[in-house]
Amino acid sequence: MHPRAALTAMVSQWNTIARAPRPHHPRRVHRDTGGRRASQIDPPARPTLPSGNHLGTLTDWGLAAPLFEDFQYFDYDYLMRDSGSQGPPQIPSDPIPGMLIDTVESSTSESARPPSQDAPGYNSIDIVTGSPRRDSRAQEEASHFQNDELMQFFILSARPPILEDVEASKKWLVIRHAIISMARTSVMVRDAICAFSALLIAKKSNGISFYTDTHYQNALEAVAALDGVAMADYSHDRAHVLVTLFFLCYIDILGVKMEAAHLNLKRAYVVFQRGQKTSFSAVERQLLLWIRLLDGRAVSAGGEGMFLADNEGILTQSSPSCNEYAMASPEGSYANDDESVEDALFQALYQPGLEFFQKVQGFSGQISKIDPWHRSRGTVEDEIEVVNIGVTIATGLRTLYSHRPGLMDLAVAGKLTAAHLSENLASSITRTFRTYLSNFYACRVHLHRVAYKTLPLTEEAEDALRQIRTLAHQIVADLGHGDNLPVTMLWPLLMLGAEEADLDERVWIREQLSQMEKVAGNARLVSKVLEELQSRQDAAKARVDIRSVQQSVFNASFAIV
Repeated sequence: MHPRAALTAMVSQWNTIARAPRPHHPRRVHRDTGGRRASQIDPPARPTLPSGNHLGTLTDWGLAAPLFEDFQYFDYDYLMRDSGSQGPPQIPSDPIPGMLIDTVESSTSESARPPSQDAPGYNSIDIVTGSPRRDSRAQEEASHFQNDELMQFFILSARPPILEDVEASKKWLVIRHAIISMARTSVMVRDAICAFSALLIAKKSNGISFYTDTHYQNALEAVAALDGVAMADYSHDRAHVLVTLFFLCYIDILGVKMEAAHLNLKRAYVVFQRGQKTSFSAVERQLLLWIRLLDGRAVSAGGEGMFLADNEGILTQSSPSCNEYAMASPEGSYANDDESVEDALFQALYQPGLEFFQKVQGFSGQISKIDPWHRSRGTVEDEIEVVNIGVTIATGLRTLYSHRPGLMDLAVAGKLTAAHLSENLASSITRTFRTYLSNFYACRVHLHRVAYKTLPLTEEAEDALRQIRTLAHQIVADLGHGDNLPVTMLWPLLMLGAEEADLDERVWIREQLSQMEKVAGNARLVSKVLEELQSRQDAAKARVDIRSVQQSVFNASFAIV
């Protein structure tokens, strides 16, 4: 089926089901979905859908029925694979180098039963902060674009995959509302959103040959026309440019157009550099942080990492407060109810950890920039310079660790319990902080492999490996039956596996990576790369560059961070 015809049919069915009564699903009695008790949020019982199995899927699009009830749940991962394929994406037949593909596959099972921490794919962050529902606001937003299927596709979708592990759904809803409002008046923003939707749809429907980049080119030309404008103070144009660049950079990375990605990331950085730092709105600052995440992905695939070089500047200038989000929200200030109280509490506890993780990503980018793919290596002068840079990075990592959030040690040690916080909030903070700290230790291992490749591990690197191993096993031990490690553990597990000598531990690590395919589209590929890496290192009795293995096995590079 032609992608546009399929999309039209899909939107038609979307709207039909959206108007149908929603099936009733029981809720837990204890605090849930943002903190309210079940008795406060249970709607009256409604008739079920005609089909006995409301988990049926629209297989042409990878859309599970819960989408129609909870519009958060759009599975982007299926858009990145060949239709009907149950195996990992194959390179080069389905290439997504330069991009770590995340999913929200967990949602396909959520509407079939009450949410449970023991359920596969349980997402405690969404439960704690209040999962967005397909409510009247989404329908109202979509009504402004009745004749634009691509805009409706975006409005009824979930958070972009790159934000899955770092943003609570409520924050995404606020920013998405602002973006959609901009799209009503800005052709540039609308073109960027449509280009993003069109690429994903064409990819999923195997209709790349039908895909045209008209929307992309229109948005790009509009942005380029403003290249010479300073935009030092706040303006609608500046906000529109940042939104547009976020989507264009995302498209570039998905489409493996790294030169275009580098150019658009540079444009975004120039906007940030030229702007008066106090003039950026809450929405603009959040967009800058999200563009920084894209920059982190791009640098691992050969990018420049401009946003990553200025850790303090971008993070301190671009960290909106909860009150600013409340003001940006369509509801205005927070309502005085249990959900808002728990959401505010979650943000207060979670935000320091997220800032720590953002800084860790900055160091990861710095380390990538001294690898052989980013600079010359091999001469005495080169290696002396790299060692000196490595010393500076190691010092910075020690400083960052000494300023880690006060709550992190308690959370990592499992000291947060229902005696202090709600069960969902405590488990969410514990798991999230453990993954963030694992990524910190992964930086120490990564630094040694890049800067001191031929030398034995230092005590610091040895300790980092022990910590990653312990944290990974703790997270797995706390998972429910059939659940998997979070996406943010991909990189720490790869670093651990690259240095692991114990054969049983190697098998365990690769098993965890393979099982993570449910939440990370290239996890199985990472497992294959790791197995080949271990084999080559064993044969050579020396470390082997991971990216060279990717190129050798798959003839492509793909981001893992």
